[in-house]
Amino acid sequence: MKKPLIYFVLSLVILTTACSNDDNNEKSSPKLGELSLTSPLDNSTCEGIPISSTKSEVTLAWEPTSDTDSYTLTITNLETNKVVLVKNNIETTSYKVTLDKDVPFSWKVSSTDDLSMEFNNLSTVWKFYASAGESVANYAPFPADLIAPIQDKVVTAVDGKITLKWMGSDTDSNGLKYTVYLDKVDGKQTPVTALTNISDTQISVPVTSGVYYWRIKTSDSNSSSFSQIVSFTVN
Repeated sequence: MKKPLIYFVLSLVILTTACSNDDNNEKSSPKLGELSLTSPLDNSTCEGIPISSTKSEVTLAWEPTSDTDSYTLTITNLETNKVVLVKNNIETTSYKVTLDKDVPFSWKVSSTDDLSMEFNNLSTVWKFYASAGESVANYAPFPADLIAPIQDKVVTAVDGKITLKWMGSDTDSNGLKYTVYLDKVDGKQTPVTALTNISDTQISVPVTSGVYYWRIKTSDSNSSSFSQIVSFTVN
């Protein structure tokens, strides 16, 4: 009577172990790399096909990723900092969209697999002008990306100072200059001279405790653009 009982217990252990391994294999997913965008290129111009005097049709494309069932495309108008498109459940690696001409846009793509139902891959953010092949003497620089501090960040001053960091870009690689707007009102107050006409993309500034607002004006020899306004707190 003891041997059948032993065999029965061993069978349960083997079956349980096998099921556990199957479950683990099913739940685990391979570590995926970054999703690669292909077109329009970053900081490019003259993109798209004209469909009216103010509109252009642009095809955005990216590389396929493994274990992906669909993609989500996000496009942002950089002049207004408003998202103009979030398209989910794209099952191909390209998508056509109609955009305003001579306006800077950014775009990014994320991928989803049905197993996890979560984003498992995310591209970098690229920028372009949808000018539909029309010649423009000079494009305004793209609005700067504010790197630090980010929105709603709580920071600690060191010796009464913090460091602001940003990144600027331009379509024609002109030398860029930056003006830092930093205040406790709205990020639009006139900056002091020391925060104007800066070539670097970071600067140490004196602060006191409280909520601050900041933005960056990016300028080349002909035109300029403003970043979004970000608020943060100095404790």
